[in-house]
Amino acid sequence: MTDSILLVAVVAVPLGAALVSLVCSLRFQIAIALLFQVVAFGLALTVIARVLQVGHIGAFAHWLYLDSLSSVVMLVVTIVSVLATFYSAGYLRHELHEKVIKSDELRKYFVLFHLFVFAMLLVTISGNLGLLWTAISATTLASAPLVDFYGSHEPLEAAWKYIVLTVAGSLLALLGLLLLYQSGVGPLGNSYDFSIPVLAGAAPHLSPTLAATAFLLILVGFGTKAGLAPMHSWLPDAHSQAPSPICAMLSGAELNCAMLGIFRVYTLTAAAAGAATLRTGMLVFGLLSMIVAVVFLISQRNFKRLLAYSSVEQMGLISVGVGLGNPLALIGALLLMVTHGFTKCLMFFATGNLLLRFRSTTIREIQGVVRAMPWTALLLVGGALAIAGAPPFGVFISEFSIIAGAFAGHLWVLGSLIAALLLLGFIPLVVPFHRMTFSNAETGGEVAQAELSTLTLLPAFILLGAVLVIGVWIPDPLDQLLHHAATVLTR
Repeated sequence: MTDSILLVAVVAVPLGAALVSLVCSLRFQIAIALLFQVVAFGLALTVIARVLQVGHIGAFAHWLYLDSLSSVVMLVVTIVSVLATFYSAGYLRHELHEKVIKSDELRKYFVLFHLFVFAMLLVTISGNLGLLWTAISATTLASAPLVDFYGSHEPLEAAWKYIVLTVAGSLLALLGLLLLYQSGVGPLGNSYDFSIPVLAGAAPHLSPTLAATAFLLILVGFGTKAGLAPMHSWLPDAHSQAPSPICAMLSGAELNCAMLGIFRVYTLTAAAAGAATLRTGMLVFGLLSMIVAVVFLISQRNFKRLLAYSSVEQMGLISVGVGLGNPLALIGALLLMVTHGFTKCLMFFATGNLLLRFRSTTIREIQGVVRAMPWTALLLVGGALAIAGAPPFGVFISEFSIIAGAFAGHLWVLGSLIAALLLLGFIPLVVPFHRMTFSNAETGGEVAQAELSTLTLLPAFILLGAVLVIGVWIPDPLDQLLHHAATVLTR
């Protein structure tokens, strides 16, 4: 009963926050958002600690289910969400002060924000594949209006592209789930439920052909939402137009939710279809994503699109890590889900401050940040090094583990190719932010209010500290969670 209450409470809090935001006064929107997100964060840590103790928890005949694998994603979602809430408070106050938005738009923002968090948390505790598909699809419905939050032509176009491509991907994934269901009719009968524990028990008896086809469809379908190439084209457009805190949520949290959907189906179909076959699919899409991302990173002139293509690269690397299949690479991939989520969130907060100050996302139009915004400049430099994979940050440890996993499996060419692609992507990520920060242009004038706001700086510094700490020392609870999650992927 306690586990049931905890799992329900985790998703009930953001849903309740959305309902309260819908009816409460505009002046209390920010306070309500902060309060509810902190409560949701505390509940999430409680259920994750419970999973570390007992292995997994479930409720309502496994409609709700949380294990170590989904706990990794829940951890990222809740930390990114609570920090994005604080950053949103400072960001939106500045936008209100500059009259970029109207006060009545706060309600729309926070209602959709809470629904977005609700959908992502529901993904992490979905114990039924039908519910999992519904929750992943719901993340699009909640976040697409936030991509179009500013309401001009470009955000509207980006939001529609986001909807069309991810809905098309969801339909492919639905077809894959239907095939997976059909493959279980033989061993389980016509009336079996579609829960993860039930399917896991029947996994070796599923139809190999249907299981492999189902996984491929789901890899393409959910891979569209995860930003894997060649289905990634919505991602740069959405990130270039959405408000910065929403970009942080999209890259830092939502992409991981889609990857979780892929991993869930992988664990359920590997025994029947052959793990090596499925891992080959993830390697192909992962490497393709990295190659495409590096090509577009080199040519970017917009810093938000630059960060978006970095997400394509990192999601590709996560897919490669799981595709390699050995424990070292798996733990590296899972750790990258955490470190990339934190670092990308940090970078969208830092570049959000740039946008508030300079009102431009064009790299060449932003100069002398170190003089105009010294604290943001520190975040930019540190964050750029972190996201590019420089030591001693957490992304470097994650990437190193995946490359070492390839070499441990005697895949020397593949390991060298991964290292080369990461090296090629390093310079296009670091140089633009270095140029914007240390150029000698005269900025003049007063420092923008965004630089003076603790709410637009503190969340980013917390994340910078976190990825630095993880790079030199992984806390024991996180280390245990990653190892247990890797075990789930190898069952």
